[in-house]
Amino acid sequence: MKGFTGKMAWTVGGFFASSGLRFILNIILSRLLAPDIMGVMVVVNAVRLGIELLTDVGIEQNIIHHPDGLTRPFRDTAWTMQVMRGVFLSALFALAAPFLAEAYHIDVRIFLLAACSPFLGGLHSTAVFVLVKQMEVRRRNQFEIGSEALAFAVSVALAWSLRSVWAPAMALVASVAIRSALSYLLPEARQSFRHDPEIRRRIVHFGKWIMVTSLVMYAATNLDRLYLGRAVPIALVGIYGIARAIADLPTTLARRLSYQIIFPAIVAARNGEAEGVEHHMARSRLVFVLGVCGALAVGAGIGDWLISLLYDHRYASAGWILGVLLIGGVFAVLSNLNEALLLGVGRPALSSYANAARFVTMALLLPLGLHYGGFPGAVMAIAFVEICQYAYISAGLLRMRLGYWRQDAMALATALIMLGGVCALRSALGLGTSFAPIRGLLP
Repeated sequence: MKGFTGKMAWTVGGFFASSGLRFILNIILSRLLAPDIMGVMVVVNAVRLGIELLTDVGIEQNIIHHPDGLTRPFRDTAWTMQVMRGVFLSALFALAAPFLAEAYHIDVRIFLLAACSPFLGGLHSTAVFVLVKQMEVRRRNQFEIGSEALAFAVSVALAWSLRSVWAPAMALVASVAIRSALSYLLPEARQSFRHDPEIRRRIVHFGKWIMVTSLVMYAATNLDRLYLGRAVPIALVGIYGIARAIADLPTTLARRLSYQIIFPAIVAARNGEAEGVEHHMARSRLVFVLGVCGALAVGAGIGDWLISLLYDHRYASAGWILGVLLIGGVFAVLSNLNEALLLGVGRPALSSYANAARFVTMALLLPLGLHYGGFPGAVMAIAFVEICQYAYISAGLLRMRLGYWRQDAMALATALIMLGGVCALRSALGLGTSFAPIRGLLP
């Protein structure tokens, strides 16, 4: 596919720009706000994301998947469903706020403020999704970076002036509103309320498995935050959140590549709209997985140094947490890339099954890890679940006779060699390892 490498470069470059903003914001907030405030927002964000994924019928995936996804009737019907869903979810969030406040011992007003975000997010134009279908990668990334830059400025200003939990809570709602407003500056962003029963039926039919996948993926990827928010001190949750935010960056990049590049490219190839896509995608994927998995392994080996360099002493224990999570991140990156193959060939059900298995695995191993290994045991269980998830996605690929098995094997071997090399070098120099503090924390 002509320009495939360029589109991938734009996606990676856009990700690093936006992630750089979030990373810098994370550092600024950690210096202006206490760990317990950061812990509160870890819980609030996890709850918010869960609420927003309820009744998710995959509006974006539907517009990409259906041949007439760009037509005005389809887009307006999809947008109307999106707005109605946002109203419903905000009302549901507000009703649940008192119960959430009691469960997590967080001010109910924080949850009520966060309850505005589903409604505000549901107002954005479907023009954002049109850019993905048309593979306008540059424009999509420019939009995302612009939105995040404005949100960054608002978040810093609020944190500097308020120095309380209200700063990140207000910034959360503001960032959602900014993104929705900016979406109407995109080409063909105009929307009108419309209800076409046939289009609605098609959206729900394709999206039912997207909804299941979204819910079980959310449950599997956020159960740690929700569980730890009740099981350990909130300040420790804030420290864990720092490490998790860094460890999630490569996985988020892989997910963005999956949805912005791999998924639409496979759909285009299946519809006869692109030639040679498999060759270009395989070549670009190989470079990506070798580089990212190798970098993750190095990061795991020097996680404690990274944390001590970027954060103050209050967050020092995030070093060993980051090291463990980055090991799991190697498998998470491969899983996300492979999951896009299942969506691209129209088998979201297999992805849903894999994520359901991941949730069950997390629900079983996380409490066991905390019980027998304390907090380190819980963190190691979280990382191990990523290995299990890779196996679950692989089972679906084997059934469909898909997969880049040789590339994955090379990536895992590279990660193992890099991690072993870094740990051996540190030990030889008498510098210990990122994982040394774990021994003193085990029961």
